[in-house]
Amino acid sequence: MNNKAGVQTILLLAANPRDTSKLQLDVEVREIDEGLQRANKREQFKLKQKWAVRSRDFYRAILDTQPQIVHFCGHGTAEDGIILENEMKQTVYVQADALASMFKLFAKKGVECVVLNACYSEVQAEAISQYVKYVIGMNKAVGDKAAVAFAVAFYDALGAGEDVEFAYELGCSQMIGFMEQQTPVLKKNQLTDVSTTFETEVIPPNPYQGLSAFGEEDAAFFFGRETFVNELVQTTRKQPLVGVVGPSGSGKSSIVFAGLIPQLRSEGNWLISSFRPGNQPFYQLACALVRLLEPEQSETGLLREAAGLAGDMQQGRITLQQVASRIKERNGGKRLLLVADQFEELYTLCQKEEQEGFADAMLAAISPEMTLVFTLRADFYGYVLSYRPFRDALQQFTPQLLSSMKPKELEAAIALPAQKLEVQLEAQLTQRILDDVGQEPGNLPLLEFALTRLWEKQENRVLTHKAYDEIGGVKKAIANHAEQVYQQLSETQQKQAQRIFVQLVRPGEGTEDTRRIATRAEVGEDNWGLVSYLAGYQARLVVTGGGKAGEAGEAGEAGEVSFAEDTVEVVHEALIREWGTLREWMNANRQFRTWQERLKVGLREWKNSNHDSGALLRGVPLTVGEDWLHNRAEEMTQEERDFIQVSGQQRDREKQQEKRRRQQTIFGLTGGFVGALMLAGFGFWQLQQAQKNQLGQIEALANYSNELFNQGKNFDALIEALRSAKPLRSKDNPPVQVVATLLNAVYNVKERNRLQEHSNSVRSVAFSPDGKTLASGSDDNTIKLWDVATG
Repeated sequence: MNNKAGVQTILLLAANPRDTSKLQLDVEVREIDEGLQRANKREQFKLKQKWAVRSRDFYRAILDTQPQIVHFCGHGTAEDGIILENEMKQTVYVQADALASMFKLFAKKGVECVVLNACYSEVQAEAISQYVKYVIGMNKAVGDKAAVAFAVAFYDALGAGEDVEFAYELGCSQMIGFMEQQTPVLKKNQLTDVSTTFETEVIPPNPYQGLSAFGEEDAAFFFGRETFVNELVQTTRKQPLVGVVGPSGSGKSSIVFAGLIPQLRSEGNWLISSFRPGNQPFYQLACALVRLLEPEQSETGLLREAAGLAGDMQQGRITLQQVASRIKERNGGKRLLLVADQFEELYTLCQKEEQEGFADAMLAAISPEMTLVFTLRADFYGYVLSYRPFRDALQQFTPQLLSSMKPKELEAAIALPAQKLEVQLEAQLTQRILDDVGQEPGNLPLLEFALTRLWEKQENRVLTHKAYDEIGGVKKAIANHAEQVYQQLSETQQKQAQRIFVQLVRPGEGTEDTRRIATRAEVGEDNWGLVSYLAGYQARLVVTGGGKAGEAGEAGEAGEVSFAEDTVEVVHEALIREWGTLREWMNANRQFRTWQERLKVGLREWKNSNHDSGALLRGVPLTVGEDWLHNRAEEMTQEERDFIQVSGQQRDREKQQEKRRRQQTIFGLTGGFVGALMLAGFGFWQLQQAQKNQLGQIEALANYSNELFNQGKNFDALIEALRSAKPLRSKDNPPVQVVATLLNAVYNVKERNRLQEHSNSVRSVAFSPDGKTLASGSDDNTIKLWDVATG
């Protein structure tokens, strides 16, 4: 190989996406490294490593290291390409033409050898070999151990001073024991000057972020916020509590992850971990802590330990300060930095008690040894200030307020990433973009998205006015893209899309509509296939999560969301603001979604109370819930449907219990009258035998009254009871007292349901002082009762 520089840089790119089988990549990288360190010609090689690579990490790592040899180890799938993850942590395939286009550029930068140590990578190797002198791929599936054996022998040979062809043959020889010696294929390009094959139509990888925030790995392309970042770094060194507060879309997360964290990490004395509160803030915090406390913990172990720690912190058995002290002890006294990104989720997804408990836990732990940085949307600043302990803390530690970028800063964000990749903008295009962006802080994600679309339409490494017109400029780029994706769906899929997106927006109540994280159950199992498409590379309208512990975008909503559930959210709130179709959907469904969000709160309270019947829906809320259940049950989760149905069942049980109590009361009243009448009749029998027939009539009327009650004819039953009581009348026991006794008895047991309509009759009974006349103004029912009693 050409060795003009004297030292050959080998760049190892390792990728094992979470949805793929586990590979021994750590063994491969470690043994290559150890072999080169003990090689005779070790001073001629410099090894650089990049783990968990995404598609854009290829070009960024090559730009940063300027290697002569690029070694990829991971998975491949023949025609589909090598397997990586995209910026949203979804599995993607990088096909042969994309790799060829990339290495067509970097052959000019000095790449002379590419090793694709992945299954079925010969197709990609063939494409790359048009531009790179030596390329090695695998013509079929290759075993993990065989792949490691080949790679170690290959680099041992290079380290001993042998050429690529010798190293290739030695690597193949080490695969004989695995019966795979014919799996590696060497592609050799005889061109002496590969730079002559460079053609201007090649599009370099995109440096802009679209609607995604810049991450720590994107720091090299993060421009325009240098002044704010430097001030933030200084503040973080001095203050234990640092708030970064700004409007939606002002770049808060990017500033922290691509600006603050890389600078602090380079100082070497910081331990840094981050989380989003979600609807389980203690659990998300625990995940961030366990990653620092036990960095070698397996994924399963992490989930288990985080769940236990979260419970202990929430119950006060373990404090955040105690955990932070333990982390510091294990790491030589380094200072701990916790980043709580999108802190407004604490107020959109959690109840007041949990909000305050979590805030107390965080505030109690901040100290010169542990710093908390949180990002917060400005329209939620009042929520923070409404809690006195938090307000007092912010009065002591002034937050950093973020506003719109100045024109010069925006110009840097537009021009410098392109300049770094040797791409130009046509004259006046930058100024035209700046004019469209204006001074609205929320337009920053729209700018990045427009630049992403513009990049894809470049001509001869130039971004053009023509392409800018085609995408609709800054204002219309995201809306046009979303509408284009939507219009390409079938009629059935368009209905599914509406169902999905309506669940991804939380209706604002005093604030703008905001995005929410929805579970697979909330958007509908039958709709998840479309969700996957909308999250894919071509659409990129939503972001999905697989519930991996501690990742942004995993967990949940106002309903309890397990960390193992699939979740989805819109890619950015700018989509909610700018896409007219989505706004129309929300306006049409606002009443339902507002009610549904409140239902989720009630559901969670019921679950947290261990399904206490006292937390079920009652009265008007239950009636409204049953109405929505009847009309839109398919848009509710099974838990929500069950909650309404159980509430209805509880109401019916209570009605039956009340009916039995009424029945027992009236039975007691009529039975009492019958007993009294029979006693009176017995006395009269001694005095006058003729009243026997009257007593029989009284008993018959009382029995008939009971039968009417059993048939639900309560008012008629009351009339018959009065008729049975008529023989009690005398000058000492006037009719009015008979009526009042029975009516008041019924009213005092709070007769409801069917007798409720007669409650006015009961309440309006009023008599003259002598108790012999009916008061004026009595209603028809009272008059009817009076007539029966006095008739």
